[in-house]
Amino acid sequence: MFTILRKYRWLLEPLIAVVFFLLWMIAESGRMGNTPWPLFPLIVAALAASIGVARRVPWLAIAIPGTVILLQLFEPAARFSADSWPVYFSILITCVIVSIGAAGHARWLVLPITVSYALMVAVLLAVPALSDGYGWAVWVGTPSISANKVVIVLAGYFVIFVVATWSLGFVLGSSRVMRAIALKFETTVEELHSAEIDLIVSRERDRIAQDVHDIMAHSLAVIIAQADGARFIGLQKPEAIGDSLERIAGSARSSLAEVRILIESLVDEPEGHSNPTLENLDELFDRMCGAGLAITIDRFGDAHELTPGQELAVYRIVQESLTNALKHAGRQPSARITMDWRGPGLAVTISSVGTQHESHDQGEKNARIARGLYGMRERARLAGGWSTAGIDDDGDGYLVTAFIPSANDATPVSPALAEAGRPHEESAAL
Repeated sequence: MFTILRKYRWLLEPLIAVVFFLLWMIAESGRMGNTPWPLFPLIVAALAASIGVARRVPWLAIAIPGTVILLQLFEPAARFSADSWPVYFSILITCVIVSIGAAGHARWLVLPITVSYALMVAVLLAVPALSDGYGWAVWVGTPSISANKVVIVLAGYFVIFVVATWSLGFVLGSSRVMRAIALKFETTVEELHSAEIDLIVSRERDRIAQDVHDIMAHSLAVIIAQADGARFIGLQKPEAIGDSLERIAGSARSSLAEVRILIESLVDEPEGHSNPTLENLDELFDRMCGAGLAITIDRFGDAHELTPGQELAVYRIVQESLTNALKHAGRQPSARITMDWRGPGLAVTISSVGTQHESHDQGEKNARIARGLYGMRERARLAGGWSTAGIDDDGDGYLVTAFIPSANDATPVSPALAEAGRPHEESAAL
């Protein structure tokens, strides 16, 4: 029902105009002999038209009554009689409709314009020379009343009517606008809430994708390296196959355990799950060495306190860098890791040397590799630091540099501070 009413809402004002015209034609059908035909019907039709277009064309609706009143000032035959003068109340109906629905200047200017119309109508009705020689007194039965007093009183009443009707329309219009604003606000809140949910879901999907990539890319790289090694040396050294298979099984079990933890966290711990820490780096180094990657580790300074999220970021950055070195650094892959705690945080540098770094750099366009590099940058950024990756200055290696500030230092530092990490205190070759 309400849908149908809203659909045909635009017909309300034209319907009021038609009813207004028809009622006046019926009421004055027996008295039209006093007004030259068809002048009275045309004037009523014009005032009814101002009602009909008041919502869609407010300026035209405001102008029509003024045109009619000016015509009546200069054309006596167009003036209303003692019985038909209430036709002027159509001006009040137009005022209400415009003040409800119009926007901008039309809504505010309709008040002074309609007040001026009320004053002119008072003059037309009260001045004897403009009302068949009798003036307003002819309707109240007291011809002795002063025309000036009648004009003042009548103008006062008409102005009060105009102000009242305009105020009524303004209140109704403002109420309608407020309801529309409230509805829009509710809609906006719902859209923002929906967008927030979509953003949370998108971020969680990205987190899951990144975790799965870090876990599976590393373990599969180790498994592939061990499988290829066993295939190549199996005929010469059959006893080495058992060690390779053991490392493959160990890497697969470790990856399976991490994936299981990740999956369980999606149900039990939506805010996070059990993650590797810096203490697990040695296990990572051993696993990568067993897969055929020669690793050299340099450590400087005393370790600072890092949050669990920061330790996870460091672990994943090192893991991704070593995995890339194993996959892309040629037949004799090697990597050098520098962990420097002497600054306001941990500066990590992973440099790898091999024969396929150039192709690796070009391969960053590949979505799988781009995911790993993007993951390193994002993990470092979310941990309050930064990460960079690219071909080193010599052009024969690949360099990953990251900085993670300590937990009690919330201000990230520039990449230049991480350059202080140079291997000259402690070296340990694996």
